[in-house]
Amino acid sequence: MLALMTSSVLTGAQTVSGRWEGNYNGVFGSIMKPEKLIVDLMVTEDTLLTGTSHLYYASGNYEHYRVTGYYHPSDSMVFFSEDSTISKSISETCLGDYNLKLSVKDSVMRLSGRWRDNSSQFVLLRCPSSGVWLERKLPVPKPIPSPKPDKNLSRKAQVQSLIEVSSTETDSIKVELVDNAQIDNDVVSVYLNDSLVLSKLRLKATPETFYLSFPADAALCRIKLAAESMGSVPPCTALMIVTTRQKQYRVLLSSDFGTNATLELFRKE
Repeated sequence: MLALMTSSVLTGAQTVSGRWEGNYNGVFGSIMKPEKLIVDLMVTEDTLLTGTSHLYYASGNYEHYRVTGYYHPSDSMVFFSEDSTISKSISETCLGDYNLKLSVKDSVMRLSGRWRDNSSQFVLLRCPSSGVWLERKLPVPKPIPSPKPDKNLSRKAQVQSLIEVSSTETDSIKVELVDNAQIDNDVVSVYLNDSLVLSKLRLKATPETFYLSFPADAALCRIKLAAESMGSVPPCTALMIVTTRQKQYRVLLSSDFGTNATLELFRKE
C-alpha cells in the first residue's frame, strides 16, 4: 500500500489523484529492478483511495496490481496497498505497501519513501524493503476565460416607457413580445438588468414569453430591447405586453443598431 504525505502547499483530493511515475531505489532479492513504476490513484469521499500500480521491465515483462487505501487530509498522509493481482508475466513477485512523503519543487511533485513486502505475518517475507519515488507535474489550473463583452450593451439605452408596479405585484410579472404590426423579420435580443434572457429572437405574431421578479429591495427593473436585424422595414419595432397580478400594459418599443429601446419598471412606494 502506498502512503503519501502531502505538504501544506497543496491540499485536497486533486493533489493525490492522478498518474505518478517513478521507480524503486533498490532491487528485490533475485527479482531485477523494473525500468519504470507507474501508480494511478483516485480519491473518493475525500479520504478513500483506489487505483492500480504497474511495473515494467526491459525484458518486456510486467506486473499490474489493484491498490486500495486512504488519505489523511489532517496530516497530509496517504496509505494504500497492492492487495490483488490484475495480471503479470513473471512468477516471482511481491505485493507491497508504500509509505511516501510529498515534496514540491518548481512545477514537480515528488513522492519519496519506502516500499515493503506486505506478505502475511505467517509467511516469510520474500522481498526486502526498498526505497521508492514517484513524480508528477503540478496540475496547472485552467484559466477561466473572461466573458466577451456584449456589443449590444455598449449601445445607448433610450428609455421609451415607464411602468410603476405596486409592491404587492413585483414577483411573477409576465412579459410577452410580438412583432408590431407588419411581420417583417425583425430579430432582437432582450436583456433584463443587463442579463440576456432572449437571444436573437425572430419576432412573430405569436408571443415569446418570459417572467421576471424584482430582486429583494430593488426599486427598479430595466428591460432592454436590442436590434439584431431590422427586417425589411427599419427600424426594429416590437410590442411588449407586461402583465402583473392586477394590470396589463402594452408598450411599443423601437430600436436600431445604435440604440437599445428600454422599458423601466419602478417599484411604487
